[in-house]
Amino acid sequence: MDPLSLGLFAVLGIAAGTLAGLLGIGGGMLIVPGLFYLFDLIQLPQDSLMHMAAGSSMCIMICTAASSTWAHHRQEHIQWSIFRSIIAGIAVGVVSGNLLANRMPTQILELIFGIFLLVVSTKIFLEKKSEEEEPTVGAPGIVATSAVGMVIGFKSGVLGIGGGALSVPFLLYCGLPMKKASGTSASFTLPIAIVGTLSFLLLSGTQTDIPWSTGYVYWPAVLLVAPFTILGAPVGAKFAGIVAPEKLRTIFAGLLLVISMRMLSGTGLIAWDFPLI
Repeated sequence: MDPLSLGLFAVLGIAAGTLAGLLGIGGGMLIVPGLFYLFDLIQLPQDSLMHMAAGSSMCIMICTAASSTWAHHRQEHIQWSIFRSIIAGIAVGVVSGNLLANRMPTQILELIFGIFLLVVSTKIFLEKKSEEEEPTVGAPGIVATSAVGMVIGFKSGVLGIGGGALSVPFLLYCGLPMKKASGTSASFTLPIAIVGTLSFLLLSGTQTDIPWSTGYVYWPAVLLVAPFTILGAPVGAKFAGIVAPEKLRTIFAGLLLVISMRMLSGTGLIAWDFPLI
């Protein structure tokens, strides 16, 4: 791997970590497409690009999720009772999603991820912050909670990202305040990352002949990106106190929109040439 590629992997890690610190999100929505294009740059096999990006992203998330979970636990922002009731469903969903992803062509995964980013970016643009407290509903029963966990895990297993886009709205519906909803959602990411990484390592079939990889985890990317995501997070947290949150959300939504358009154009669904990404 040439020095430029090494530097780009490091830049991706810093960017993902900084955004995580700025916005309180996981970095998967940036890491997966970033790895996808960097893997293409270093000429990994075309038919494995999205699979390798998703698997490597899962492995990278173990480090960031462990750090985030511990931080939220120390601040008592995690509702462990909900965590215990949902964890089994999440694990089943992650494995199921991974098994499906392994059988999809990389172009289909690229299409699904592009549509997902398009939906998320549109939601952020349209979302209005409410100053009123939502009424407390309470967590549903174990069956319903497990079903929600399976959906969260399934989406994460297919796309190689955390479950915040689904878990935070669910936890808010359960009546948790935003800080506890964010903290509890962050705690879901650690088992998602661990189970997802094991799935991408062990359930990848015969697609394991890429040098420096095990299954769909490309170790040079993990070792280069993961440390820089940890370094970037506190930098982002400092900037979060300077820049207006709504402005940050708008910038992030715009970035996701551009990435989604670029990924969708790569599938042939839409015709759009954006040379900067």
